[in-house]
Amino acid sequence: MTGMRSSTLEKILFILFDGTAQMACFWLFFPNFREYVTLAVLAWFVIFLCAGLYRKWLFESRTTHILYLAAVFGIVFCFLGAIIFGRELPPPPFSIQKFLKLIELLASYLFFTWISVSFLRLSISFILRQFIKKGYGADNVILLGNTHEARELLHIFKEHTELGKKIIWDTQENYSNLPSIIKKNNAQAIIIAHRTPTEKKINDILYWVAHLPIKVYVVPSLHECVKNFKTTTVSLVNTTELQELFIQNLLPWQATIKRVMDIVIAISLLLITSPLLLLTAIAIKIDSRGSVFYKQQRIGLYSRPFTVYKFRSMRLDAEKNGPQWAKKNDARVTRVGKIIRRCRIDEIPQLLCVLKGDMSMVGPRPERAVFIEKLRREIPFYASRLKMKPGLTGWAQVRHHYDNNIEDVKIKLGYDIYYLSNFSILLDIQILIRTIYVVLSGKGAQ
Repeated sequence: MTGMRSSTLEKILFILFDGTAQMACFWLFFPNFREYVTLAVLAWFVIFLCAGLYRKWLFESRTTHILYLAAVFGIVFCFLGAIIFGRELPPPPFSIQKFLKLIELLASYLFFTWISVSFLRLSISFILRQFIKKGYGADNVILLGNTHEARELLHIFKEHTELGKKIIWDTQENYSNLPSIIKKNNAQAIIIAHRTPTEKKINDILYWVAHLPIKVYVVPSLHECVKNFKTTTVSLVNTTELQELFIQNLLPWQATIKRVMDIVIAISLLLITSPLLLLTAIAIKIDSRGSVFYKQQRIGLYSRPFTVYKFRSMRLDAEKNGPQWAKKNDARVTRVGKIIRRCRIDEIPQLLCVLKGDMSMVGPRPERAVFIEKLRREIPFYASRLKMKPGLTGWAQVRHHYDNNIEDVKIKLGYDIYYLSNFSILLDIQILIRTIYVVLSGKGAQ
């Protein structure tokens, strides 16, 4: 596995052997419908992908893996069973014998497919674990700190190669080098194990790494330090005494549904509001000099810059003295700008960013690079917001007003981290419903 991460090889093998097992079982149980085998395998691939069965399973419990597979097959059985029942019910008379025969065939097919897929997946995991024990395909992990805890962890991971962690030990405290060290070693995680832990020390480290697509762990002695921040989430990781900061509870199937929701809602809103958008554009052009739209670079997921589009609501010289936050009763706002900001109409062009994938319908507000650089230094763990795709609306937006100062940003950060740690499709729907109320009531507008 030299040159290829174990997780990548695991996914490739899972896809190949899952497809083989699914094809063989379909041919065995439905010999008269073999022309549909490709469609069946593609359907299984989509189901497995949405269910998160192509994420990294190598170091998770094999029992959990099998039971998770069983749950997926159980849901498919219930869904297909309901379809069969619906097809067989009309017209009367209903043949219970035929229905039971079809259900028995479906149950047998799914059971043997589950057994086949489970056996092949466990075999793949066993073989990959043997390679990892020999040092191939392990995850690169940067260990920070020259402490007893750090040396103990170094010993554990060297002795237990089956944990799949190759440690790069860094004892210096020049955190500005961390991004280059992470990229140079293609690291997947860092472990903070410094002596005399302080909130400032941890924030200094997170300042350089929290925006990167990398896991951040702390040793138990640091837990009390980070626990004081209500904006953090910790949990045990694997069998080692480590705790992870900023766990994002977004499962693959949820990510798929969230993206589909984004596209459907964005297209629908653009079509519904198109007459309003035209009237707004005309009003802006008549009211003040300048272009109808206002575009600006914002920072998105993992610090990737993108261009955001809004209706212009301020004068052309609004930032002649440099970037600054909007204020209540801001004198820079035009007459039309006051109306469209109160009704949030100025935000609608951002739906184009949602369609492009730079933004989501729900997420933290996209911020400008100049403000992010300032806020990352002043507010503990602020950079963790960059682990989420920015949104047109969000938990912070519907729970708090516009940012007027640093204290407002700190409050909103708490809401953003809550969203990161407690994500669900239902929470997204709740936020979208609350957004309708905020728009109609003009709450928080300025």
